[in-house]
Amino acid sequence: MRNSNSEPSAAGKSLEKAKDEFVAERDGNYASNLEYVLENWIDWTPERVRTLEDVSALTMRNYASHLKQRAHADDGISDTSARTYYNYVSALLTRSVEVGDLAENPAEKREAKKPLPSGTTNSAEQQFWSPEQRRAIMDYVDERARDAIDEDATDAFEEVRDRALIAVLAYSGVRGAEVLADSRDNRRNGLRWHSVDLENGVITVLGKNQKREPTPLPEQAVAPLRRLERLLDPPSGEWPVFPSRHPPSLYDRIEGAGRESPDGDPWEYILENGIEPPSMSTSGARTLLKRLSDEADVPELDEDEYLTLHGARRGVGETLYRERGAVEAQRTLRHADPKTTSEMYSHIEASEQAEDNTAVFDDE
Repeated sequence: MRNSNSEPSAAGKSLEKAKDEFVAERDGNYASNLEYVLENWIDWTPERVRTLEDVSALTMRNYASHLKQRAHADDGISDTSARTYYNYVSALLTRSVEVGDLAENPAEKREAKKPLPSGTTNSAEQQFWSPEQRRAIMDYVDERARDAIDEDATDAFEEVRDRALIAVLAYSGVRGAEVLADSRDNRRNGLRWHSVDLENGVITVLGKNQKREPTPLPEQAVAPLRRLERLLDPPSGEWPVFPSRHPPSLYDRIEGAGRESPDGDPWEYILENGIEPPSMSTSGARTLLKRLSDEADVPELDEDEYLTLHGARRGVGETLYRERGAVEAQRTLRHADPKTTSEMYSHIEASEQAEDNTAVFDDE
């Protein structure tokens, strides 16, 4: 949903028109990425910013702060992506100067760019699910699901769902927002069963580039998903793979289907009447990970720390990088630019180089 910033104004060229002209001059994936970022920027800008002339250094400083906050979120963008998004907007404003729509580019003001993340964060300081941490939480959710099934298989949904979700995060390398609902993007409403191919070990997700992308699903994640599918028995491929049992959300779905709120369990009512439930959100998954990290007594976590959504993705990439090399890590993580993979795991390269250099000087 675009705000009023997309409407023309007599005071100057609208942001939407400037964006369309700029994107039309570009080609391929760059044009698609550019359009996506600029549309999000236009939606983000305050109501008073309607035209190019309304964009000030303060507008861009606030945008830089917004990107920094996104970069610091648990499942947020990288520092590099934050700077890339800012540079896309700056490129639009530079083009506007070149064609005479602006006198100067406010995004290039020093005070505007100051809040941007530096992009020099040591990759080793970012959270990665280590093999020990991955094993600890998987052992816990597996035992938890088995106990629930043994006690009452028909009432083990949450435990079975949680095991499947943790397995997908731990072994596939997907982004949290690619399989869960994200309130910041209405196109991201959670992975659906029609996008899951358990026979061939593939799920299809809406990638960061806003295109549908197949991603490999190792057997470690296939088996828990298959058990979840049998238990849930979704009546339609449109059903979310990881439904939420949040009662207010369930009541909203029931009322949206034109039904009266039931007196009993809304989840049971949803299942009995074939009403599509909402997907678990990234926020709900973070809350779940905090609880599971504590209950599983995950090693190598400081007090108040927990395993994060993006830490799972980085952990998959780190293991692949060490065991199969940069190319396999890049393919699995679906990085368009090999530099992104290299920067993410630069600490591994530095460590391996140190070992090589040590051998060189062994005789001294």
